[in-house]
Order: sequence, then C-alpha cells, then structure tokens
Amino acid sequence: MRITNSLLSKEALSGFQAQMKALDQARQEASTGIRVSRPSADPVAVAGIMQSSSGLNALEQYQKNLGTAKSRLDVEDSALSQLTDVLSRAKELAVSQAGDTASAATRKTAAAEVSQILDFVASLGNTQLAGSYVFGGRYAGSPPFVGGALNADDPPEGEFSVEIGTNQTVATNHSAQEVFGDSGATDALQQLADSLNANDASGIQGSMARLDDAFASVQNLVGELGARMNRLDVAGNNLDSLKVNLQTFRSGLQDADLTEAVTKLVERQNALQAAMAANSKILNLTLADYLR
Repeated sequence: MRITNSLLSKEALSGFQAQMKALDQARQEASTGIRVSRPSADPVAVAGIMQSSSGLNALEQYQKNLGTAKSRLDVEDSALSQLTDVLSRAKELAVSQAGDTASAATRKTAAAEVSQILDFVASLGNTQLAGSYVFGGRYAGSPPFVGGALNADDPPEGEFSVEIGTNQTVATNHSAQEVFGDSGATDALQQLADSLNANDASGIQGSMARLDDAFASVQNLVGELGARMNRLDVAGNNLDSLKVNLQTFRSGLQDADLTEAVTKLVERQNALQAAMAANSKILNLTLADYLR
C-alpha cells in the first residue's frame, strides 16, 4: 500500500479528532463531576440512573403525603385531647349536680356551662387544616357540624387516606361520626344539659354512665391515633433509608471520581500534545530533507 502525505495527514487529523473528543469528555467529567452526561456514554448506566431517579421522585411524593398525614393526625390528637378534657369537666358537673345538695338554681348554672361545652364540641368537630375539615370524612369540604348537630346533608363519615408507599395507605383521620356520634359524646352531653335544665336528678345520674362510656370510646380513638402515628414514624424512617440507598446507587452510576477525572484529563491532554508533536515531525519530513 502506498503511503502518501495526504493519507498521513488524513489519518493524523482523524486521530486528533478522536483524542480531542476524549479530552472534551474528560474535561466535562472534571468540571461537572458527572460521569454519564448523555445516554450514548453508558446506556446500561443511564437505564439505572433513570430508574433510580423515578424511584426518588416517587419517594419524595410519599414523603410529602406522609408529612400531610402527620399534620392531620397532630391536629386530630389536639382535638381529641380537648374533647377528653371537656368530657371530664362535664362528668364533674354531673357528679356535683346529681346529689341532694344541688338545687334547681345550681343546675341551671351548670346547664349553661354544659351548653357552652356543646358549642365548643361542635367547633372541635369543625376543625380545619389548610381549608379542609379534619373530621369531614368523605366530605372534607363541608362542615361536619351544622347548627350544633352532625351534618345530615353531607354526613361526616368515612376515612381520608393517603399513599405512603407502594400499595401502602394510611387513614389520616377519624370522622366526626366516629368521634362525636358513635362515641356517644354529643348525646351524653345533650342528655346532661337537658336533665340539668329540667332539674332531673335521675336523668343527671343516667348521663354520668353515658359520659363514662363516651370518655372510654374517645380514649380508644386516641389509642388508634397513636398507633397510626407510630406507623407513620416507621414508614418515614423506611423512606429515609430507601432514599439514601437510591441516591447512593444513582451517584455510583452517574457521578465521577474527581481525583480520577482530573488524572484522566491530564493524561488525555498529554497524549494529545504528544500526538501533535509526533505528527508534526513526521508530516514535515520530505525527500528533499535527505538529498544532499
């Protein structure tokens, strides 16, 4: 095969272009810290990077949902704590007014306080968070209590759940029907108020047992709430661990070792310079240089 100067020049140019491309890639790795900047660089790694990035996006949404759930449960926890307090106060009033030392006047005064407790309980039932009624159930956009009674048009029943993992959901609230209706809290308080207004000692005594039952029911709800909060804590820890693992996996595929990247950059720069120097000497040679 006849080797001509033009062929040497063409081969040299092709080699320079390949080395400059490799040098540019090394420069990008050293300056950005990213080893895989385009799919063609490493298709297998890119597939893993895309999969881990998708997983991280899902984890971020789960963490947001978990934060929302915690906020709702914290608000409900505060409301249930206040409800147990007013039920205890109502029980104290019932005990003080059930005996022979009580009179119609004292019972009238106690009835006024119980009426205020009923109003307060209705306000607890209408507790809102970010524009949503915490105890609204399926009708979180409608007030659970209307006119001091549970909303009959949009019954505050059912659970509001959020997804905190793949095929994992958690209920973020109890409904007003559960907390104030099924527990018997509002009915017990209403019976006490009516009996106090009627100066009915036996009715007051009967309301005491109902208040005890309502208090116990609310405490059961508090226990369920605590279990849900514990579940959220465990789920949150699991999400944090999984997030770290995915970030580490993606980093291993995508990120460059800076020391190695800088070393590679220097090596490829030196190689290009050596190639240029060698080709310069070869391409400058002619037959005339040796004819004396």
